[in-house]
Amino acid sequence: MSYSSDFFTLADVLERVKESNPQVRAQKMNEESKRELKEKAWKNLVLPPVDLSNEESWEMIEKEGIGINQLSVTMPIFSGGKIVNTYNKTKNQYEIAKKDSELVGIAAQEAAVAKFFEALNYKKQIEITDKAIEALEKQKERVADLYNNGKLVPKSELLKIEADIENNRGINLENKQKEEASLGELARILNYPLSSPLELKDFDPVQFLEEKAHVTEENKTPVENTLLGSKEALKLESANYDVKIAKADLYPMIYTRYTLRYKGTNDYGELYDYPKEHRDLFEIGFRWVLSWGATLDNVKAQKYLYEKAKIEYEDNLKGISLDMKNKLGEIKALYGKSLAMEKRANLLQENMDIDSMRYENELLTTFDYLNSVNSFREAQEDYYELQRKLVLAVIEYENLYR
Repeated sequence: MSYSSDFFTLADVLERVKESNPQVRAQKMNEESKRELKEKAWKNLVLPPVDLSNEESWEMIEKEGIGINQLSVTMPIFSGGKIVNTYNKTKNQYEIAKKDSELVGIAAQEAAVAKFFEALNYKKQIEITDKAIEALEKQKERVADLYNNGKLVPKSELLKIEADIENNRGINLENKQKEEASLGELARILNYPLSSPLELKDFDPVQFLEEKAHVTEENKTPVENTLLGSKEALKLESANYDVKIAKADLYPMIYTRYTLRYKGTNDYGELYDYPKEHRDLFEIGFRWVLSWGATLDNVKAQKYLYEKAKIEYEDNLKGISLDMKNKLGEIKALYGKSLAMEKRANLLQENMDIDSMRYENELLTTFDYLNSVNSFREAQEDYYELQRKLVLAVIEYENLYR
């Protein structure tokens, strides 16, 4: 989609964020890095290391040249579970990175939606204020005509109207600056140049909220099955793997090794070729590093961290559940308030229509008429902004249950 010729809908914004947001793309690179580390750990698990070696003095190299003296392949038989759990740990980290990619995408979408609505709110306020200025200009002409023709209209009323016009022009200058700032932030989130001429298509919250009427009912999805809950489980699992990897150092490494020997060195330091019947060498060995209690200390430290992770897991799940409950409460409160604000706006519009007729028949002062107009304008602004807060809250609530 070309931002220079088309209007951005909310759906366009959400789609653009998934593909182009800088944070989303950076996190995707982190995910790919974790995937490569997982592949490396898998190869270490299933493929034995091969050692091609040749160590000789410089004089021997000058005399015999550089070549391969032997080739060896080592296969671990027992490592205390270190190799397996190292692979499991990297696989776990890759799964966490995938969850993080989804969460970063969700956060970017929510930020884009917030800026989208913020820009629309300022755009709407500019339109409402422009209409108020237009109405005031008409009233100014009417009052000025009465005043100039010697009618009983005090000059103070004309001055009040002119002051209100200038005040609203100042309000609109501020609204336009705020709209530009919101569009700049949105362009950044969408990875467009900051000066991009983004044109936003107005959004109908009523239709959206009608389709989401079920949201006011409590979602029964267990928190453990959500994206946030499953990530917490992976973090706990990761801490458990750290304990297992630390424990593996308490055991010896037992391995088997096959060596194919091409050349050897005799007692005189001279190279000779191994006879074919003596080239193959099979060995079984072990390696056990004693760290004078340091290994056991590391195991204890990892166990403490695992216990810490279990505490955080339980607490974080409660936190997620509380966020879900609070967000649902926020939606219900905003929904109830939006109904009340809609009724208030309708009543104030009816009141303004009546006041307009009274004003035209000189039954109402300019001051009271302007109060009526401003009250309706503010009610419209409040209702418009409240609806968008409700839409954003619904989107955030649904994201909590992903």
